[in-house]
Amino acid sequence: MKQNKLPLFFLVFLTILLFQKNIIIQKSVISSCELFFTKLFPSLFPMMILSDLFIYFGLPELLCHFFGSFFSKIFHTSPYGAFVFFISCFSGTPANSYVIKNLYLQKNITKEEASSLLSFAFFSNPLFLYTMLSLIFKSHPSSILKLILLPYFVNILIGIIKKTKSEEKTLIPSQPKMPFGTFLSTSIKNAMNTLLLILGSVTLFFILNALLNGFHHPLLSGILEISQGLNSLISWKSPYQIKELLAIIMISFGGLSIHLQIKGILCDTDISYWEFLKGRIKQTVLSILFLFLF
Repeated sequence: MKQNKLPLFFLVFLTILLFQKNIIIQKSVISSCELFFTKLFPSLFPMMILSDLFIYFGLPELLCHFFGSFFSKIFHTSPYGAFVFFISCFSGTPANSYVIKNLYLQKNITKEEASSLLSFAFFSNPLFLYTMLSLIFKSHPSSILKLILLPYFVNILIGIIKKTKSEEKTLIPSQPKMPFGTFLSTSIKNAMNTLLLILGSVTLFFILNALLNGFHHPLLSGILEISQGLNSLISWKSPYQIKELLAIIMISFGGLSIHLQIKGILCDTDISYWEFLKGRIKQTVLSILFLFLF
């Protein structure tokens, strides 16, 4: 069987670019690290540790008790969907996939439920999103509000429509807990491994954007890495309606960097990444539609 030579040619091409554009690549690496340590790490690391602590001290069971039946009827998942949705709204992605994976490994949710939750519980970190949109739409506060709320509306709609194949929705009794010190050290180790993966994927797509996006078009930057795409919209000269459209595409799809992070987090499980991808395609199409309607 003949080997496909196209990937090898592409890699050789990238290797040549590495030498030709060494200064640009160095700046991209520095920029990605600056973004990670000033924006991503401060918001993601605390939320990852807090989410683990919430699970350890029983917040999922508490939320399930009060809201579980409602979420089961509306979103067709187990009552633990209430906890996942709560965490997703405040921590954003990929921190929520870290929570979903842990709940699955602890057998609190099924594989089908985990995939379903990944498909619609997808939100950018609200603080990060508000900061970026405030810089892009300084003179149009209504655009900021619209772009922040629209992903919640669309994902709730996707969750309501989606049917999940799962068993009867009942709470799973709490498992015996490991000593708190052991649990905390394990949580920190797992969080740091996940954050290193995020740093690597962000840096990779910063480099690819520097090498392949010679025109510095915001949409291509955003498809590769959402934060870089939104940042490029700040200085991009275009009507605010066009900026709204590009921003909602970036926010809904998430960027290939986020997709790589999700695949990396799920790599040691059998949770389906394809459900996540299908969810982002649905979200992007519906978000564009509702953006024009509203």
